[in-house]
Amino acid sequence: MRLTASIESTDKPARALEIDQARELRAKIAADKKAVARDLPDFTDMMAASGLRIGERAAIVWDAVDLDAGAVEVRGTVVRVRGVGLIIKPAPKSKSGYRTIELPSWAVAMLRARRPADAQPGDPVFTAPRGGLRDPSNTNADLKEVFEAAGYAWVTSHVYRKTVASMMDDAGLSARAAADQLGHAKVSMTQDRYFKRKVSRTGAAAILEVIAEPPSRHQGCG
Repeated sequence: MRLTASIESTDKPARALEIDQARELRAKIAADKKAVARDLPDFTDMMAASGLRIGERAAIVWDAVDLDAGAVEVRGTVVRVRGVGLIIKPAPKSKSGYRTIELPSWAVAMLRARRPADAQPGDPVFTAPRGGLRDPSNTNADLKEVFEAAGYAWVTSHVYRKTVASMMDDAGLSARAAADQLGHAKVSMTQDRYFKRKVSRTGAAAILEVIAEPPSRHQGCG
């Protein structure tokens, strides 16, 4: 066993949206009549603004939103229980699962605009088109159709999570901060699966430049 080499992961590097792609996709979703009818523009905006899992976004209730503080409390996720239907399963009582995250101002404005005057504390913020809790599976199918129509067939809800993590990394925020944002207990999960692979600045390139230099005219003399 001591002589057995460890097996390296063959997982592909995370693919994320570049900022121009994120802006273009957002505009196309907002202009898509089917997407609007299914209330997906605001739902995908929340994806881009938070990096929350699809079930976590579907589980947000108005009592968990603090518009003045510009923050949302992640309390659980929507799951389907056989014989019962859709329910909000509470998040584990840990920093990784149960957390409060800040939102960009444009996301706060979106939430403020969609909040009904008679909103009740336990009402879901992002309901299904016909009311009630959103089914994550059905929503994923709707998102796939919308992404394909926009010319981004490779995008999934997970790509939004990777985009948020990669933008945090590019901005110099810590891996711990990104892990807390995404709800990961282990920083290594965020680094290995959600950060884009960067160019390795090892210093070797500068040193290896000498290989292409012409031979010294004194080489071989004496």
